[in-house]
Amino acid sequence: MDEKENKKTVRQNIDEGKILVRAIVEIVGKPKEHVEEALKVVIKKIKEEKDLKVVDEKVFNAEPYEKMFSAFAEMEFLLGSIDSLVGFCFDYMPSSLEIIEPEKLKFNSGELASVLNDMIGKLQNINVRATQSDMEQKSLKKNMIKVIRNMILILLKSKDMDIRELSKNSGIDEKNLEQLLNVMAKENVIILKEGVYSLKKDG
Repeated sequence: MDEKENKKTVRQNIDEGKILVRAIVEIVGKPKEHVEEALKVVIKKIKEEKDLKVVDEKVFNAEPYEKMFSAFAEMEFLLGSIDSLVGFCFDYMPSSLEIIEPEKLKFNSGELASVLNDMIGKLQNINVRATQSDMEQKSLKKNMIKVIRNMILILLKSKDMDIRELSKNSGIDEKNLEQLLNVMAKENVIILKEGVYSLKKDG
């Protein structure tokens, strides 16, 4: 399938209610060969997901990173539901997540509550596991931050929110959430204007 035909198929899927996502999946460890092989395994597993269709991918070789090696893949794929998107975030802990289309996600209060309760339950599980060894604790903490960042992006894709709404919908204390929101705003991932957070608009 050529690029023009592929874009046409992607557009048809979006029009039918699919979600187009761009994500960066990263593997960190050593030795270099193990990291690169592990990334191949993760990519293969992602492609086997039932409610996910990869439409583009770029794989980068492992490079030195803090006495270890880091390899990552940038992938674009279609998902059939918000549940699948949340599941992807927890299963693969993407370093970066961008919901390309649709411009706004639509779901009712029941669907939102179900998704967020699932998120909160899994975050609590990560928090319990983080009491293990120091190295595991650092890794789990890093992964928890990734999940919370992605949760914020998903919430803001539905509508702009102030910190009170984000805290209520994510189940995370305002004080703890504010620090991460400030970092994301400095990184220009989200925008803070008159106390309301929104996603950065392309262009």
